[in-house]
Amino acid sequence: MSDLTDSLKWELKKNPFFQELDEKTFNTLLQSTQPKVLKARQTIFHEGDPGGSMLMILSGKIKISTIAANGKECVLAFFGIGDVIGEITLLDGGVRTATAQAMEPSRILELTRNQFMSILESNPQIALKVIDILCRRLRATSRMVEDSTLLAAAPRLARTLLRLSRSHGIETDGGTLIDLPMSQSMLGAHAGLLRESVNRQLRAWEAKEILKRDDNKITILKIDILHELSENTS
Repeated sequence: MSDLTDSLKWELKKNPFFQELDEKTFNTLLQSTQPKVLKARQTIFHEGDPGGSMLMILSGKIKISTIAANGKECVLAFFGIGDVIGEITLLDGGVRTATAQAMEPSRILELTRNQFMSILESNPQIALKVIDILCRRLRATSRMVEDSTLLAAAPRLARTLLRLSRSHGIETDGGTLIDLPMSQSMLGAHAGLLRESVNRQLRAWEAKEILKRDDNKITILKIDILHELSENTS
């Protein structure tokens, strides 16, 4: 087995999707797929494109978004190493339900529907992992919709930052760094807020040293206060 395949095998074996595969099935999978290298801001697929495959992120970060009825972008989620995207079309064979774009140079591995169904025949426990992913993402989407409907700008933005800190946070000496290169417009599109509202609120929190910004990245300095702000539903 080549050094490249050995390296890819090592990467995949760390992912719960493949940990339970027998060696023969795993090697067959590796022989039928190749990693793809993406440039920053490269679109992987558009909403409405033909589907039929799931993508696993080997490195980098991917943004998932859709276009609302008013023409504005709605950022649904950000995914990183080990995450999978496109699981819905993998199961039903339908079109893509959102647009995926690389936020930075990234590597992905594509698993087609035919390959996946073949794996399921001998490894039905993999289906349970996909169901688990779907349930967790449905819950996350429901929370986002609830927040955008019921909360004012400050608690909504606070909850958004806390969610991002849990999924993409890195603990540093100064606080929790959200390791995502996000503009204020992108953060607003994710929180369901106008860029101006995001800018105003971030500046207010910076003045109170609740967080700090540096080169489109945010570090939460006082996460306990952000938790308090997130619970303000009045």
